[in-house]
Amino acid sequence: MIRIRADLRPLRPLARLLAGAALALTLAAGLTDAAATTPVPGAEAEAFAAARDAWLADDEGTALPALAALAAEGNAAARVLLGQIDKMPALQGPYLAHLPRAQRIALLRAPGGMSGRSWLTEEAGHPLVAAWIALRTPGGGPDLITRFEALDEPRAAREALVTLAAREHPDLTTVDPAAVDGDLLYLLWRVADGPHRAAIADLVPVGSAQWQMMGEVMDTPALERWLMASTAAEPLLSLCRALCDDDQMATCLGAAYGALGSHDALLTLGSPAESLIAQEEFLNSPRGRASTMRRILLASSMRARRAMLDRVSAEVSCLGDALRAEAQRYRPALPGVSDGG
Repeated sequence: MIRIRADLRPLRPLARLLAGAALALTLAAGLTDAAATTPVPGAEAEAFAAARDAWLADDEGTALPALAALAAEGNAAARVLLGQIDKMPALQGPYLAHLPRAQRIALLRAPGGMSGRSWLTEEAGHPLVAAWIALRTPGGGPDLITRFEALDEPRAAREALVTLAAREHPDLTTVDPAAVDGDLLYLLWRVADGPHRAAIADLVPVGSAQWQMMGEVMDTPALERWLMASTAAEPLLSLCRALCDDDQMATCLGAAYGALGSHDALLTLGSPAESLIAQEEFLNSPRGRASTMRRILLASSMRARRAMLDRVSAEVSCLGDALRAEAQRYRPALPGVSDGG
């Protein structure tokens, strides 16, 4: 769990101390609420399991209409899964991309308003959904990391820390580095002052790719060794294992990491809800691998994508060919027009 350090920075005025006390109380309340939660209702239903399995098989045409029907009937698990797909572009496959906007909205959202309403708002009373809504609403603090951890949602907890760091949340300086996922220490290092930076750096594992985000230079062989060994790189490992031979693995991982272009993105790839789909199951599914490739493609603008694909193909053709095929799936079939990547 994330702990709050009292000794991480100097004493502040009374208002700051009061804010810290309030944060501690919020953390305690979050842990109590989380401990009392139950799995998402409806996840045990056979119809949901069938739709979920079809989605993992990358059969959106079967899965999404079935999930939409279940959501309309009140199945909370279907609502949560659709709500997460709606909020996470990398989870949206070519079936959705080729639908008219009105049909996409009808599949992913509850009726109402000009563009429908997120199904998550219909399940806002569930602690997991409440945590996601809070994360996507400016104003949340480090207690969100703890809430996701207590709900056994480590990917979401990583996303919470990445999001708070991107917002430069001032209370990140109160988080105990010793209690943080070891692959995320660079985020606390960025907001720490000089003396505390040194203490955080002492906790960063030797050979971690984090050192690149902390001003150090890492050569290609060292980066590839980290990618081969780190659990944080599992989204890329799952993809490369499915696409390339063993002797191409290291090169595939390095090329995929370079094309993704974001260490933060790597740490947040994965299951939309581990309460519904375990991270390992998702990453090793056709939809999981497709979502990783989609995130890589989305990292480059349309103008820059051709150059990225050419570069990856030159480094390791098994990954380059797969990325080109994935990009093609999202392009409308136009007579006489060939794919340029």
